[in-house]
Amino acid sequence: MNEAVAKLKKLHAKRIFVHFPEGLKMRIQEISKQLEKEGFEVVLCMEATWGACDVREYEAGLLKCDAILHVAHEDYGVKTKMPVVYWEYFFDADPIPILEKDFDKIKNFKRIGLVTSLQFVKTLPAVKDFLEKKGKEVFLHKSLQHPGQMLGCRVAAGKRIEDKIDCFLCVSAGRFYGLGLVLQTDKPTYNLDLEKQQIYQIENLKMKVQKIIEWNKAELKEAKKIGLLVSWKRGQMFGDPFKVKKILEQQGKEAYILAMDELSKSKFEGMKLDFLINFACPRIGTDDLEKYGKPTLNWYHITSEK
Repeated sequence: MNEAVAKLKKLHAKRIFVHFPEGLKMRIQEISKQLEKEGFEVVLCMEATWGACDVREYEAGLLKCDAILHVAHEDYGVKTKMPVVYWEYFFDADPIPILEKDFDKIKNFKRIGLVTSLQFVKTLPAVKDFLEKKGKEVFLHKSLQHPGQMLGCRVAAGKRIEDKIDCFLCVSAGRFYGLGLVLQTDKPTYNLDLEKQQIYQIENLKMKVQKIIEWNKAELKEAKKIGLLVSWKRGQMFGDPFKVKKILEQQGKEAYILAMDELSKSKFEGMKLDFLINFACPRIGTDDLEKYGKPTLNWYHITSEK
């Protein structure tokens, strides 16, 4: 916290707007009190924050904040007028008991690539040391701030070592980051899940998603009324929905551009739509294919833009 506080004070910030992920909700009141002791007025943003791509500068301005504090995220390159300070915030976790218990699941792989999310990058040296003592070759690539670090939508830390390794081991809480990688690789991918306290393979998730995507591509050919889902989150605006709308209309379909902050099924319930195309976070068109009750694809599934 000290570094983040120093940056905020250097900006002469008095009132700060705090973004934080769901996983920090149980700690956020303690964090708020610590910030208040440093002399800041604190506004906690209770809307979901999906990453550093999600910056609510407008809302912070309405509340007359001087700066935004983004907790547990790294600078994504989103341009803002209001200054944003990123506090990495690492979680305490010990992956070694899980490795000792479930090592047999990965023991037959000689060369292992390590990846993780920002919150758990501090665990990777211990994992690397454990695996090397077991005779494994361990590979990490630095494409972001830390070796092995991935974002939900940026998996270069894995892709850059894909040709060197026999399998990936993703250290995380839940399967979100591992699934992001497994959809872009043909190498076996295992999750060292710090929540479930186990190592498991996630290839079955990849096959399920791929089958749904192919099915939905076929469904699009028959679709008549299509909703183009657009978010105005600064870091989640992709593709060209206006161009796609014209293409669909030339094919004899009806297309509607539906703009919103956060995508949710309730916002277009009651509308006569039989297909959805997502132009917001690309993980929506891979992870949430069944969430909206209608066939869904990402913009890049139907165009050459990505």
